[in-house]
Amino acid sequence: MRAMQDAEQIVADYLAELLTPAMRPATKAPAAEVTVVAFQPGRNAPAPVPVRDAACRYLLCVAAGVKLAVPMADVTHVIPMPPLSPPNSSNPICLGRWRHPGGEARVADLAAILSPDLSGSPVTTLVILRDRTWALACVVDEESVELLPDAIQWRLGATTRPWLAGMSPEPKCGVVDTTALIEWLEKELGP
Repeated sequence: MRAMQDAEQIVADYLAELLTPAMRPATKAPAAEVTVVAFQPGRNAPAPVPVRDAACRYLLCVAAGVKLAVPMADVTHVIPMPPLSPPNSSNPICLGRWRHPGGEARVADLAAILSPDLSGSPVTTLVILRDRTWALACVVDEESVELLPDAIQWRLGATTRPWLAGMSPEPKCGVVDTTALIEWLEKELGP
């Protein structure tokens, strides 16, 4: 038990250090331009540009002791972990596929996304994202929370973990950019 707590603390410290900005910008980042993209069947629909001017609700997902906030606007369903079809990949991130009435969702291990060494951490919940083609396996044991954008330390121009948009000090958690996460998963695991 002590070894697990030590491992969780190491991961939490690592993420906190990764998210600590070298220099906090004095001004807000300029608003991103919106680009209209045609929907392509079989691909994810374009996501709205993250809103950093208004408070948003986030679902707190826990993986290997690390807490991540996923925007509720991008969460379609939250269900107890169902049985999965075997994965089509040997990548530890891919746990398999879950068939639902509208099709099939590829299930990614949120702990393995953080680090492949953390794969296989206990999961109890399936968080289905957007158009139900991707889902995250993790633990969700809290209600959604409201995070104020001014309280989040946003990452700008990150080259590592591009899906990690920033860090919230209270509750202490990483903030996920769902669009970037889905793009990263598709590059990592293929379409």
